[in-house]
Amino acid sequence: MTPEVANFSPGRRAALLSLVVGLAMLGGKWAAYLMTGSHAILSDALESIVHIAATGFALLSVILSERPPDPKYPYGYGKITYFSAGFEGGLIALAALAIFYEAVQGLILHEPLKRLGVGFVIILTASVVNLILGLWLIRLGKKTRSLILEADGKHVLADSYTSFGVVLGVALVGMTRIRWLDPLIAILVGVNILRTGYVLVQESIRGLMDRADPQLLQQIVAALQGVRHEGWLDVHQLRAWRAGDRTFVDFHLVVPGDWSVVRLHEAHDRARNILRETLGEPTDIIIHFDPEQARPPSKPPGSPWSLAEAVRVPKRDDSKHTDVGVQTDSRKSSLPSANL
Repeated sequence: MTPEVANFSPGRRAALLSLVVGLAMLGGKWAAYLMTGSHAILSDALESIVHIAATGFALLSVILSERPPDPKYPYGYGKITYFSAGFEGGLIALAALAIFYEAVQGLILHEPLKRLGVGFVIILTASVVNLILGLWLIRLGKKTRSLILEADGKHVLADSYTSFGVVLGVALVGMTRIRWLDPLIAILVGVNILRTGYVLVQESIRGLMDRADPQLLQQIVAALQGVRHEGWLDVHQLRAWRAGDRTFVDFHLVVPGDWSVVRLHEAHDRARNILRETLGEPTDIIIHFDPEQARPPSKPPGSPWSLAEAVRVPKRDDSKHTDVGVQTDSRKSSLPSANL
């Protein structure tokens, strides 16, 4: 490994490894098709071409998403992960259409197959390699909260499932000499990877639209409840979303009206620390402090917070209350600021 590659982040190294393995698998599958003339193997090779293009885009996305926020993109580059997932899902769908086309051609033409044993070994090897790589990418993506790596891992797994389906088709054709089984297996595999592409596109749309994540919100509520101060009377208007490995959180916290700026800052630090510990260091947090007399709590003091209550938006008259907003991010803490 060169010094430059050794200095890559885990995500960047994983994406690069996926690209290199994909190129090797493409070479093997194309050779297997040329030797056998199997439409199922050709479909597998076509899917691998799409995979190479998607993996290259994933590597670029990983590089961009690792950039820190700057004045041009103050919320960071994490949203590129959702573009990458959508792009990869779309390419998977195109690969499925190509597989359908080649399979139908095989059903119509009934071309003879040859050297199936060699093709069987090559595709089986590619299937096992991609299965291991795909599972590893998904696990690493979940560990690092990288949708790019998860999407790439799912694509690699889809490629693996395609190859296993082709292995089955080649084996059945070799044993039964029924030629139409070869394209039929290709069609079934195409349906499976089309479903994978749909899931990736769906995840991409949800991320770009900042769809609420109940599991993430519940994590935040539980974390805040765990370090709750007796003066933390109520929490509401909780919102959270993720972009890459960065999490953004904002909520309103009702506190006694006579609290000083110092006490507000202590409460802010207490909430910030537990959320960073729970969600990870690259977390941006905005807390709006509401005085008790302007917005009385909806439940008796000390009552446990529920997710439904934490995300609610209470009706209020903006002209009759005071908000104190405190913002922090993973780089530094800022002093409280009052909007009077």
